[in-house]
Amino acid sequence: MLAAEETASRLPLVLIVDDSETAILYLRQLLQGEFKVVTASNLIEFWAQLAGEPPDLVLMDVVQKEISGFELVRQIKRTDEYRNIPVIFVTRLDSAADIEAGFEAGCHDYVTKPVMQRELKARMRAALRLKNLEQELRMRSITDYLTGAYNRRYFYEVMAGNLGYAQRMKRNLCIAMLDIDFFKKVNDQHGHEAGDAVLQHFTKTIRSQIRKYDVLARFGGEEFVIQFFDCDLQKSTELLERVQQRLLETPCEIPDGHVSYTFSAGVACLHELQSAEPIDALIEAADRRLYDAKTSGRNRIIIFDKTKVLQ
Repeated sequence: MLAAEETASRLPLVLIVDDSETAILYLRQLLQGEFKVVTASNLIEFWAQLAGEPPDLVLMDVVQKEISGFELVRQIKRTDEYRNIPVIFVTRLDSAADIEAGFEAGCHDYVTKPVMQRELKARMRAALRLKNLEQELRMRSITDYLTGAYNRRYFYEVMAGNLGYAQRMKRNLCIAMLDIDFFKKVNDQHGHEAGDAVLQHFTKTIRSQIRKYDVLARFGGEEFVIQFFDCDLQKSTELLERVQQRLLETPCEIPDGHVSYTFSAGVACLHELQSAEPIDALIEAADRRLYDAKTSGRNRIIIFDKTKVLQ
């Protein structure tokens, strides 16, 4: 999801889906200036546009040569990646049965031709406002309010899907449990505001070093968890070492100076498990190794039965 300031600084991207070049040209001219427009006149172009840069909104004719708009919307709504994109039908079909079929298929709104410019734009703006509100509410429900990292519930939700995919495709997946060393001392010596600043700094530092498709969540207190997808133990450890190095280079700034801190970690890999419940088994293995890292000196990563001290 785009940051609010980034979203506000760009025009909404609208995909027009119609097999009539005349209709596409007319709608493009109608929306010029307020929306960025891309078009698709066939199924290949349509799916290519979605795969390249998913639009904020789709305008679609019901009558298509290759497939009806009703069926195409049903396909969109069955696809997790695209189901939240609002679709507005713009069509000459104006019977009550057609309008009902459109909403049953999953469209957000239904506009009949000939199109009135002000009405269409008003409906599009309303659809985008609702989409943005839903995204905001969704983000609030899946993120930790203090750090902005994902929350524990969402982590399990993502893990279930990614784990199933990794097993089917025979890909690897690693879990790292991280805990800030001596975090209580930060709160005791500098106050809870400094402790909050460290948690936020830790989150930002981790995000700057892991990959975009890795998943970071706050598991509770000063404990975090990372899902490294399609990644082995060696690569996972390298990414964690990059986080540690970055922490050494850029300590957390607080009003009365700065706070330097380290973390301990335990890592577990899908390929090493035989359990029928790999989600719990992975987390238990990573958590057990995190405990070993804490009790054997802190500021270290443990994978399998090996200990690697971070310098």
